[in-house]
Amino acid sequence: MSSMSSMSLMSSFNAKVIVSEQMERLMSLAAQELAINAISACAEQYSFDASEAIRLLGLVSVKVCRNKEAKVEAVKASFPLPYSGECNDAQCHGLRQNNSLYTQCQVARKDNNDFCKSCQSSSDKNSGTPEYGTIEQRQAVGILEYVDPKGRKPIAYTKIMKKFKVTQEQVLEEARKMSMNLDVIHFAEPVEDGKRGRPSSKKEKEVKEPKGAKGRPKKTKKVLEIECDEEDLFASLVASANSDDSESEEEELVVKPVKKGKSDEEREAERLAKEEQRLAKEAKIASEKEEKAAKLASEKEEKAAKLASEKEEKAAKIASEKAEKEAKLAAEKAEKEAKLAAEKEAKAAKEVQRLKEKDAAKANKSKKPAAKIEVEVEADEEPDVVKKIEIDGKKYLKSKKTGIIYDYKEYTTNGEQVVVGKWNESKNKIDFTESAEESEEEYEEED
Repeated sequence: MSSMSSMSLMSSFNAKVIVSEQMERLMSLAAQELAINAISACAEQYSFDASEAIRLLGLVSVKVCRNKEAKVEAVKASFPLPYSGECNDAQCHGLRQNNSLYTQCQVARKDNNDFCKSCQSSSDKNSGTPEYGTIEQRQAVGILEYVDPKGRKPIAYTKIMKKFKVTQEQVLEEARKMSMNLDVIHFAEPVEDGKRGRPSSKKEKEVKEPKGAKGRPKKTKKVLEIECDEEDLFASLVASANSDDSESEEEELVVKPVKKGKSDEEREAERLAKEEQRLAKEAKIASEKEEKAAKLASEKEEKAAKLASEKEEKAAKIASEKAEKEAKLAAEKAEKEAKLAAEKEAKAAKEVQRLKEKDAAKANKSKKPAAKIEVEVEADEEPDVVKKIEIDGKKYLKSKKTGIIYDYKEYTTNGEQVVVGKWNESKNKIDFTESAEESEEEYEEED
């Protein structure tokens, strides 16, 4: 009864346990760390290489820790290894260039993503596929037939072996340490289709026949040149035939008639004639060369003179156009200024005429002379002659004798002599009195 109840409790307990993906990953990492710590402890106890043991157990993508204080050591091959034809599902599914070998990325996958951070970024930039492709695309074709999205192919691994100066045995040993199985096709030298470059247009040289067998040459027949008549020649041949039957066959006498050659004088004359012809030819070539150089120098001078003349003409033309333009602008400016001055004079004359007409109208209206006004003074004094002036649009009466300024409006309207100030000759203006300034302000407000 107790066993049944315990089993029911266990089943109910198991039913309620829910392990999340994150918890599962943490548990897996904890198990890996525990395994590494165990291997490290055994290595210290029994004196063996912990890193090699970790590689043999397939823990190449984990951290090696000793006493919980060891540094992180990434397990890498001593030199680049070729594509093995297999896919490690625990690693990123993207391809890396790896010295143009296009092998699987060695970074561990995270959060069930197919690519690591770098390959994912490359995939986002290239329409969902990393720059060098994926391990699935590499497995879909032959080992040496892969072409990446940009049309590039892996290079022969034998070139990498030459570059890093490693042998086939060293490569296989390194692959065994990394738990990789390599195809022997990687160690075969690539077959080239032919030499690169443009085909040679030269014809193949004809094979010459051998001139003779190698070694010491055979003795040749001696040739005697005899300058004589034909009858003597035949006689000597007959005599030699009868007398030299017992001589060795190694040397054989051959006599042939030779025509008489040219004399030394003739040969010298021919040599001198050839020398003269050579000298004449050299002199002709030198003369032609000098003529050509003189012609080129003359053409160069003519061209330089022509360019200088064209340059001067162009400069003169530009200067003339500039002077004409400046003269035209000056004339237009003078004409414009004269026109403005005339308009200004006409406007001033018109304004003067308007003021005169206005003054005349006012004078007629007040029935008092506008040109000359006599200010009343006492009987024993002479009358003060004043002159009408206009300052800032307002009219005043100025005494010619004393310079006193009277109010024009008050005098013409009411006949009163209201002093508003005195004329300042140095400043050419009216120095108003305080009462006059107040009245001026009142006057302006009324206007």
